[in-house]
Amino acid sequence: MQSNKAIKHKWLAEIIPAQHTGAAASSKSHIKCRSGHEAREKYKAAAARLLNINRWHDIAGAATATFRLIDQQGEILNREAREGDYIRIDIPGPGNPDGSGDDWVQVLKMGSKEQNELQLTYLTVKVTSDPTNTKAATAHFFNKPATSTFVVYRDNLTVKAEVYGRNEKPNRKTGNWFTRFRNWIIYIGARLIFSDVQWKSLTRGLLRFE
Repeated sequence: MQSNKAIKHKWLAEIIPAQHTGAAASSKSHIKCRSGHEAREKYKAAAARLLNINRWHDIAGAATATFRLIDQQGEILNREAREGDYIRIDIPGPGNPDGSGDDWVQVLKMGSKEQNELQLTYLTVKVTSDPTNTKAATAHFFNKPATSTFVVYRDNLTVKAEVYGRNEKPNRKTGNWFTRFRNWIIYIGARLIFSDVQWKSLTRGLLRFE
């Protein structure tokens, strides 16, 4: 179990939800720039990519999940993420019956900070139900109160992309036995390898400049 006490950067400790139960995880990538101008430009580009949810699959590459920014009515939103938006996730493997075949999260909080040679952009998502499903069961292989916080920040000439998972437990609170079994299998796969591959691919992609 990881604690926010181990996070040295004050801003990160402030924005990442506290760890209370289940597992915690993190994935990190960084690049070094040759000048302040280059660092600022690459931070700006990476932050824009972070907020463009619909392109995450293209950024992360093959064999990763597909993400779509969704409104309350289930329609795709072709814009940057905002607080309250939903994200529909198509994870490789068996679909989630409680989420019309997909897993769902909602943007809980997002923002940016800047001070001297430090810049930060982040968004935190929480597991949620399918907004188009009146049954309102949590439609994710993690159970509440699991969150994921996605961060891009610049510390002088270093630009970083990081993902922090908190309070991750398998979702067994569903009346569908197949969903419970499916959630357990996906959870085990995530703990063993999928989350590492998924989030490492995303953090690298956010900072990939040809």
